Amino acid sequence: MIVPREQIPYVGLGLLVLLLVLHWAWCWLVAYPISFERQLKKGKPWVYIPLRWRGGRKLWIIFISRILMLAVVALGVALSGHFLRRDEAPWLFAYFLILGFLIVRINALWLALRYRQQEDSYYFLHDELRVRLESEGKDMPESAFKNLAAYQHQNLLRKADEKGELIKTLGSQAKVSRKNRKQARTPVEA
Repeated sequence: MIVPREQIPYVGLGLLVLLLVLHWAWCWLVAYPISFERQLKKGKPWVYIPLRWRGGRKLWIIFISRILMLAVVALGVALSGHFLRRDEAPWLFAYFLILGFLIVRINALWLALRYRQQEDSYYFLHDELRVRLESEGKDMPESAFKNLAAYQHQNLLRKADEKGELIKTLGSQAKVSRKNRKQARTPVEA
């Protein structure tokens, strides 16, 4: 099928949307451990890194992520030059910088979505553990309590990861956590 010359920019827009959707799906389903690793390096010791996130697999995922980002930026620059009717080198460079910055921010946002689920899961387990220990009358130093909460969180996610249900577990734990927080914020009427 040959596309008429005047329709090429619109096909390019469709391709750009397709690439953005593909990039989102890639971040949401495959590349999310990138944000986990980043948070671990920032000092969040409770973050769980999936078992398969190492070696060649990790490098390929990072490489493909960068390729997707570059493809979105390149297509965006070409379309910006066409639709804005400014296709001289300084303008294209400016489009590249602007779109590059935007896609890096969007990438970080999409990668952070799974991290937020893990954070919700951890703090839900953390709060449940605190309530349980207080109801049993057990007093525990704060550092030991945090270590126990992190251990339980890591253990839960490791078992889910071994079963191939890490994403499902993160989603369900985050959902329960949000529901719990929502109920905690809603005042109870007498």
